[in-house]
Amino acid sequence: MNFFARLFPKQVDNSFDGHRAALWLLGLFIALKLVMSVNSIFNTASIATGDGIPLDSFGPAAAREVLTLFALMALGQLALALIALAILIRYRALVPLICLQLLGERIAGRFIVQSHAVAGAESPAIVWIMAAGLPTLLILALVLSLLPARGGRSHQSALNKEEGQ
Repeated sequence: MNFFARLFPKQVDNSFDGHRAALWLLGLFIALKLVMSVNSIFNTASIATGDGIPLDSFGPAAAREVLTLFALMALGQLALALIALAILIRYRALVPLICLQLLGERIAGRFIVQSHAVAGAESPAIVWIMAAGLPTLLILALVLSLLPARGGRSHQSALNKEEGQ
């Protein structure tokens, strides 16, 4: 099976021919994103200030708008994580595609952040770790999902074939 056939399968089902480790890595990424998104929605001010946003230097209306945008961004991240969770649970044939999409979103997000970065502003260490660690996790998951599992087919594919007979 070639690269594009794995990224864009003709049939979207629960068959998965990549390495099982890709599923675990994607699951770990999804769990992290779910926790981060929910935390950012409910603890918006503390997360925003922890990410280096100086809310105290804004007027009340501006701070409220920044927090609203921050919470809306977290809601979008939550929705994307829930779609990825549905793929992981029920539509595993799309695992390589969702890994690529999530990776593209992370990389594009980093470019946007860098293009609007304030000179001399320093991000907390946890922000740097997450900025480097999450894409690395997704790259590993993507590569493992595109490589065929040992034996040429996965356990799930074998089960699907047995059920069809």
